[in-house]
Amino acid sequence: MKITLYPYQPFEIKSHKITVFSTSSAEVYTKMIAGIKEQQDVVKVSDDQYQVMEITKAIIFGGEVSTIDLNKLFQSRLTKKIIGDLSDGQIQKLNQLDTEMRTAILDIAFMYDISLDVNQEWDIARTIKFFNLTFSNVVQGNSYGIIESIVLTASELNETKIIVLMNVSHYLSISQFNELVRLVATLDVKLFIIEFSEIIDAKKYQNCRYYHIDNDYIEWRYE
Repeated sequence: MKITLYPYQPFEIKSHKITVFSTSSAEVYTKMIAGIKEQQDVVKVSDDQYQVMEITKAIIFGGEVSTIDLNKLFQSRLTKKIIGDLSDGQIQKLNQLDTEMRTAILDIAFMYDISLDVNQEWDIARTIKFFNLTFSNVVQGNSYGIIESIVLTASELNETKIIVLMNVSHYLSISQFNELVRLVATLDVKLFIIEFSEIIDAKKYQNCRYYHIDNDYIEWRYE
């Protein structure tokens, strides 16, 4: 897939290799983010055949790592996947446990001189939602854990959209970033990182597709 910020040539994003876009121009930085968020018509996303795609259907915008809510990004889809992946035996076990819980509640209700009943209709999706399956607080309190969870979850969900994160270098050490590069190399996910940077750092991003636009609007490509 490709992201194009006019008037520059497309930036390529493929699975297994992180694409990093950095710029020392505040104007370019603002335009890129505004374009991806569809606040300005300056960014286009296309497939490998250069067919333009709707941004909302092509991108998951995570933004700054410190503001990412993993549950908001993935909870609903993870619940659907879990339900879809349940075996017949697991479904039967959950149904049995649900029946036991309803029976226990009715036993308690019989203590009162009131005619009470419980809904006997079993809905597996509602049951799982009731228990509020969420990402661990330990993960959500750790910058690398958040990013790792994003790419691993995207892989589990067979996500084909481009995941866009901002200023990852502010949150990860060099060793953590290198670990992220190695992880993404093993996964069928597309990760696009936007950085505001005063310098061209080709060495740091030597194992990535790296694009930089400087203050003079000159583009540097390391593919």
